[in-house]
Amino acid sequence: MPAYNEEAILPTTLAEAVAALDELCADWELIVVDDGSTDSTPSLLAEWAAREPRLRVLTQTPNQGYSKALIRGFLAARRAAVFYTDADAQFDLREIARLAPLLANHDMVAGFRLHRQDPPVRLLTSAVYNVLQGLLLGVRARDVNCAFKLFRRTFFERVELSSDGFLIDAELYARARRAGLTWAQVGVTHRPRQGGRTTVRVRTISETLSELWRLRRTLAREA
Repeated sequence: MPAYNEEAILPTTLAEAVAALDELCADWELIVVDDGSTDSTPSLLAEWAAREPRLRVLTQTPNQGYSKALIRGFLAARRAAVFYTDADAQFDLREIARLAPLLANHDMVAGFRLHRQDPPVRLLTSAVYNVLQGLLLGVRARDVNCAFKLFRRTFFERVELSSDGFLIDAELYARARRAGLTWAQVGVTHRPRQGGRTTVRVRTISETLSELWRLRRTLAREA
């Protein structure tokens, strides 16, 4: 779970996560990567970690971006299954139970947002991005950037992630396809943000094309 300046929603997020994980499984860890937060996120995480030993806090200073935070979390994970989501409490983590059975036959199970609760401009840019990602990387997915994904731990032994910026999800799909890994997709509930504000900047189509093209060239060089 990457977190950057999420003081307004973080107590809710952590409480929901601990309750859901206790309900879902007996053995779990929650890794939160604090990506150089400048608000009270670090102190909130320290308070929670002091009373919840299954919470591990990793800190990046200064802020290194969403992709780097996720990659660090993936590499630090120690359980046989690895799940990631954002710190904004827009998902019900109990719905991991809907993805888990499919992990028996797939390396990754990805959620796609049902009745997505985002502003119209985010919905439009996301739709455009899904199309561009399919055209440039040859990957078909309903909701590329949905932050609700479950993996076998071995997924990260088969792929080496290197994304910077916001392309981590596109890279996950592209490298999975190249490595012959499989995935399934499941619809999940999406909730409005209850507090704080998103730190994701809406990118222009030209910016998106440029970043996707760079990823495509990187993958081609590694082939």
